[in-house]
Amino acid sequence: MAIALGAFSVVVSEFMPVGALPQISDEMGVSEGTAGLMVTLPALSGAIAAPAATVLMRRLDRRLAVIGLTVLIAVSCVLSAAATGFTMMLVSRLILGISIGGVWATSVSAAGRLVPARIVHTASSVVFGAIAVGSVVSVPSSSLIATHASWRITFVAAAAVAVIAALIQALAVPKIPTADRVTTADFRPLLRSVPANVILAVVFLVVFAQFSAYTFVVSYLHDVTGLATGPASGLLLGYGVLTIVGNFGGGALLGRSIRGTVIATLVFGVGGLLALSAGGTVTALVCVGLALWGLAWGNAPVALQHWLYTYGQDKFSAESVNATFTAVVQVAVASGSLLSGVAVNTSGVRGSAVLGTVASAIACVLALGFMALSARRAAAQEAVVAVSHEEVRAAALD
Repeated sequence: MAIALGAFSVVVSEFMPVGALPQISDEMGVSEGTAGLMVTLPALSGAIAAPAATVLMRRLDRRLAVIGLTVLIAVSCVLSAAATGFTMMLVSRLILGISIGGVWATSVSAAGRLVPARIVHTASSVVFGAIAVGSVVSVPSSSLIATHASWRITFVAAAAVAVIAALIQALAVPKIPTADRVTTADFRPLLRSVPANVILAVVFLVVFAQFSAYTFVVSYLHDVTGLATGPASGLLLGYGVLTIVGNFGGGALLGRSIRGTVIATLVFGVGGLLALSAGGTVTALVCVGLALWGLAWGNAPVALQHWLYTYGQDKFSAESVNATFTAVVQVAVASGSLLSGVAVNTSGVRGSAVLGTVASAIACVLALGFMALSARRAAAQEAVVAVSHEEVRAAALD
């Protein structure tokens, strides 16, 4: 739980600006599309930090790594709260990105090392559940605080959460020596694997879709759907609660069928974003879209990561898989928030939701096609093996 608390503090710090985006852009004198760089830049530095941290910290006790990275979150948030201009804000967010990449590259594997092998997927769900809870807290609360007090207070609160998390980790987490000391050579088999890269492409598209729409979801609910701050925050709170339901419900389903869980997650994601982008001013349809979207996103990270882990079992280093997954996720976050910012500046807030819907649909089609092709190949191989066994049996009888 202490490691999950660190993951919670990462999410709170990373997505606080989403809820306060209108207020920050007004005070800093930049457009909302440009203000979206507060999400883009930490994701970019996180993408670099994930594999770099895995290699550089390969000899370091994972306990010390997790605590140090959590402390760095607090430092970044304090700098954000004190920012006097947009440049200083972006520098503080770049520092946060180092923590984001490092925490994601170490937390899931560290949590898995603290429990028996049979419940590793449960430990992963707890860590990813912290993401969902962080989403519940960060965006609605920062929106309300920024509206009724100051957006700077949201960063002070995020810093306090990180400090508390670091203290609890220092008290509760035991030593966690590295299981495998990763070098750059450990990444090559994964990066050369065509099936693994297809799965990573699906991961990229799903996360790209999420942050294309989510970065400007507050502005969307205000400007397109026409909701005031109170109702919009209520809907986002409901969305967040459903991500928690999706996370733990999907985690339970993974033990039965990874393939089925991944398919359901992708289909729900497309349906939710389509309802959101098409609904626009129809509040009921927007509510349905947020509900489906929340259920899908709650389970997406854990389902997609386990899909990749299952494929790469005994083929790739577990920590290299985790670091690569993290890097792809952060590049997708950066790309989605950046391009949706461009869409918002050129075609309005609704463009961010449309962009997310298109990316989500492509991810679903790619995944279903890959699964169908893999199933055909597996069936063909089984048929060849069966024929070979029959031939051997016939030869023995002769």
